[in-house]
Amino acid sequence: MSGVSALLDRLRPRSLAARMIALLLVALAVGQLVPALALGSRVDRVVEGLGHGQALTQTVTLARLLGEYPPADGDRLAAAFGSRQSCATISPSAPAAAPMSDAEARLAALIAPMLHGVHAGAPRAAIAWRPDAGPPCPGETRFGGGADGTDGGAARTGEGRDHAARGRFVLVSMIVPLADGRWLTTRTAVETPGGFDRATFYSFLASALAVAVVAALAVREQTGPLRALAGAAERLGRGEETPPLSVRGPAEIAAAAGAFNDMQARLRDYLADRLRLLAGIGHDLRTPLTTLRLKAEFIEDEAVRDDLVTTIDELSAICEATLAFARAEATKEETRTVDLAALCADVVGEFAAAGKDARVEPSPSVMLPCRVVALKRALRNLVENALRYGGAARVRVEDRGGSVALVVADDGPGLPEDRIEDAFKPFVRLDESRSVETGGIGLGLAIARSVVKAHGGALELLNRKSRGLDAVIELPKRA
Repeated sequence: MSGVSALLDRLRPRSLAARMIALLLVALAVGQLVPALALGSRVDRVVEGLGHGQALTQTVTLARLLGEYPPADGDRLAAAFGSRQSCATISPSAPAAAPMSDAEARLAALIAPMLHGVHAGAPRAAIAWRPDAGPPCPGETRFGGGADGTDGGAARTGEGRDHAARGRFVLVSMIVPLADGRWLTTRTAVETPGGFDRATFYSFLASALAVAVVAALAVREQTGPLRALAGAAERLGRGEETPPLSVRGPAEIAAAAGAFNDMQARLRDYLADRLRLLAGIGHDLRTPLTTLRLKAEFIEDEAVRDDLVTTIDELSAICEATLAFARAEATKEETRTVDLAALCADVVGEFAAAGKDARVEPSPSVMLPCRVVALKRALRNLVENALRYGGAARVRVEDRGGSVALVVADDGPGLPEDRIEDAFKPFVRLDESRSVETGGIGLGLAIARSVVKAHGGALELLNRKSRGLDAVIELPKRA
């Protein structure tokens, strides 16, 4: 069952337009199939048509006239009723009898009440397939050209027979025993109604094409605001500025666009308030820290004074880093498409120029829309960590099909697996040193992850099996 479900999932159309078209085509096919099934088989439809047509009426009329006129006028009357699709013959003896099928029995039952006593016995009916609409009586003077009473060029219908040779026409024969002992046989060539012939197929094809075109245009127009909403949500997830959406389209889509606009406004206000609070805390701590440093200078014990000044300097560095983080988050930067290999070369070049062991490995050229300054800052933090803890930094770009990865590798000892997630927490330093010079502030990875998430990507730290750590920025490609 799971395999069947998987196959159905793969075959199911993905877009709303494709699903709507498929549903309409199925409805159209069912609409044409159900009436055909309701009418039954082709023979049943022939019987139904004859019951409302002129063939039975002509047979009854001719039988009544034969009862009123002398027997010598029988052939003349029969010839007068002949046409291109019908003929009549009169014979002194009964034609060869054959068992009637259900359809033939129903047809005989239809004509029996119409004869009103002009017949000497129960009428019979025979239905035979014909390959064409040729003359119904090609020179025949008796009913049927074979032992079973059927025309020699037609195939007698019957339940359980092979009907592979069926044509579009049937030869309907009515056999009526007259009161004077003669037998009247009328034959009518009838085209079978309905059925899935070429005309029906072309009709369905034209209807399906019209329905598909109209549905595609209608769904495309109605879902335009929905596509705009999806694009705006993607840009918002990447941290880009998104203008308010136009509230238009169907009521449900308009309501979704309005809700998105409200959510975006509330989210923007929330982030702005958070950054203002963070910046305010960092700014307000500057004054008391400056006062503490001035007071510390008056401490006579040199060891105590130096330790206190070091702690104050560390707190000051944390405040400055917090303010820098808040300023960077509050900065609105336009998205530009850049070559990631060139971007990596620019960042690594800054460290190489300072004599650091940083280099860019051979990488493919991948163009990606991003906020260049923010992404450079995230990459710079990763390279800085690699140099500080691993002694070297090797940067490369990997094209992974649906995404692109920036990998910063070092040769350090790596990180304990259970502490990797802690490394991304603000102000958390996994280094045992309490020195700002060696341990840093603890904001580098937090800032880098924040920038990467704002681009819709992910940042991971992966220990290599041999030695060293890989910091991997994976960013999705945009259509």
